Amino acid sequence: MFGYYFALARTRLLETKGMSAALILALGLGIGASMTMLTVVRTMTWDPLPGRSEHLYHPFIDALPTSYDVRPGMDPRVALTWVDAQNLLRQAPASHQTALASARLLVDAQRSVQIPFFTQGQYVTADAFAMFGIPVVQGRAWTREDDAAHARVVVLGQDLAARLGGEGLVGTTVRLGGQAFTVVGVAGPWSPRPRFYTDLQQDVFKGRENFFIPIGVAAEMQMTVSNSVFSWSGDKSPNRLQDARTSWIQFWAELPDAASVEQYERFLGNYARAQHQAGRFDRTTAPRMVSLKDFLVEHRIIPNEVKLQLALCLGFLIVCLLNMSALIFARFIRRSHEISVRRALGARRQDVIYQLCTEALIIGGLGGSVGLIVAEAGLYLVRMQPEDYASLANMDLSMAALTVGLACVSSVIAAFFPALRATSGRLAMQIKASE
Repeated sequence: MFGYYFALARTRLLETKGMSAALILALGLGIGASMTMLTVVRTMTWDPLPGRSEHLYHPFIDALPTSYDVRPGMDPRVALTWVDAQNLLRQAPASHQTALASARLLVDAQRSVQIPFFTQGQYVTADAFAMFGIPVVQGRAWTREDDAAHARVVVLGQDLAARLGGEGLVGTTVRLGGQAFTVVGVAGPWSPRPRFYTDLQQDVFKGRENFFIPIGVAAEMQMTVSNSVFSWSGDKSPNRLQDARTSWIQFWAELPDAASVEQYERFLGNYARAQHQAGRFDRTTAPRMVSLKDFLVEHRIIPNEVKLQLALCLGFLIVCLLNMSALIFARFIRRSHEISVRRALGARRQDVIYQLCTEALIIGGLGGSVGLIVAEAGLYLVRMQPEDYASLANMDLSMAALTVGLACVSSVIAAFFPALRATSGRLAMQIKASE
């Protein structure tokens, strides 16, 4: 039966090419614009570590003095101090947890490097490799014992390893940031998006880590930190990074279930009270564990302009569908005589509605194809923008299928009520009025 409906709809569309083209174009533009921004938003809200994200939590501790004025976008509590991070690493009830900070170091002239250059990476503790699934394709990652011994070791990223000579680097010495490190391993490709493990202040969706250095060694040698560093002390410290009044460390704990999260939060509460009684913490803000998903939401990684553009595109789609519904209504009403004759000859009302909706379904499929072209053009323009998320704006097969599916559903919905109205009158009156 659908084949018969399809044949009738195809014939009718070919008879009214102008209006059919207008309907297809209107739908395609609305769907294409909306899917462009939906693809961008989907890209920015990807799960950075599938299979691991649901077990990762960020501790929130308020170590600020009461006199500190917290301003939007400049909250030192997004990071931990060296003292708090070390206390959590030693005492907190988690099987795996890690402290991190971002770095941008100068690769000194050595081996195959004739001209020094800067590269980015991370200061981490040993657990980061297991927690975040960082693959080590040559050698090994360092251990907790290496952390405790302040071993000057490094795991290189593949790109940096290639620039330093490629194979055979494990066991050799490289110079980064003016310091010598022993290469214990080479990490494979690892690029979570968004880069949740940073302070999310810059390059949230681009860049990769070219080295991993023990954070204890970095703090001890006062190496360069490229993420935000907040200090609320006017006194000059011999080592600012290890000062209890300077926050700069990102911290993540791996907690397998709700009971573990509750246990960790109890520990944080006891820890904060102990620090308050000791005079370190002035405020009594309740500490908490923030899941990775909530952490990304709180940091608002989707820019306001992207949200505005998405809202405008969805509004444009609604306008297109309203216009399309009006055109379809006029199209169906002009066929009242044809519809009435068919019903007088025995066609059921629901059969006529099915046939009219089939016509709308074909328009939806063709409009979805136009929408794919419009969306690809829109994503190309997005990739031309100087935003860090722009290069990730690509439509995969699932979004392409969603584009066509949404166009078909939208078209049928836009046509359903006009079809009901066109088939709702009395047959004799409609036939007589059409004569």
